[in-house]
Amino acid sequence: MRHRGLWLEVEEEIKKSFFLMIRRPTRTTQSRSSAASDGYKRQKKSSINNEESSSLGDFIKKYEELTQKKKYGDYEELRKDFLSGFSAKGVVLEQMLYEIYVNRIDKIVFFDDVVPTLFDLKNKGYKLALLTNTENLTFEKIEAKLKLSNYFDFLGLSYEIGEIKPNPKMFEAVVNHFGVKPSECLMVGDSLRSDITGAKNFGIPSVWINRPKKSFDFAEIKPDFELSTLRDIDKVLEGLGNG
Repeated sequence: MRHRGLWLEVEEEIKKSFFLMIRRPTRTTQSRSSAASDGYKRQKKSSINNEESSSLGDFIKKYEELTQKKKYGDYEELRKDFLSGFSAKGVVLEQMLYEIYVNRIDKIVFFDDVVPTLFDLKNKGYKLALLTNTENLTFEKIEAKLKLSNYFDFLGLSYEIGEIKPNPKMFEAVVNHFGVKPSECLMVGDSLRSDITGAKNFGIPSVWINRPKKSFDFAEIKPDFELSTLRDIDKVLEGLGNG
């Protein structure tokens, strides 16, 4: 059942591909900004052995490249683009697509620390943005379920921007929207490859939310800060002089 384990792990990774971004409040003469994190709880866990880890990371990256950079009218359009990226076709590939795209919406919920932290930050005057690699049809369903736009001042969606993290265009969209410098932001995410690498390359300070570390997230990059929960974000902001 090796492939079944792979499908489940892919499902868990793709479904939580949403990340938050925070802009710091303006105080007297200084306009400041900050960032955010992974917003969902995975309700079930699956395992993947070391032999599969590297190929899983490559698969996720390829899936995002193939399906999350433009809008689709229906699932069949997305399916054709997905399958076009692989020389080998078959039941396994079809099942993997089903698991990561179709069979997961009901499993997506917020982590317990997300909503209280977002409300706290908004009450302190921070502007929040969500920066995510996602398919448009999936995001529409998730938005209907979680009402994400109620929590954020800006939604940076890969299919609207035309690129995926860690491409700098994703981060550029956020700083341009708020009219701030990269150094006035703080990126908080749980993916070293897409969140932390992208932020670092764009000059944005970063916080890695490690809950738990992914076995296939092998990016060789060190975040500026590492936390296990969003509840500790104030410690980072205080350290930066923005608490």
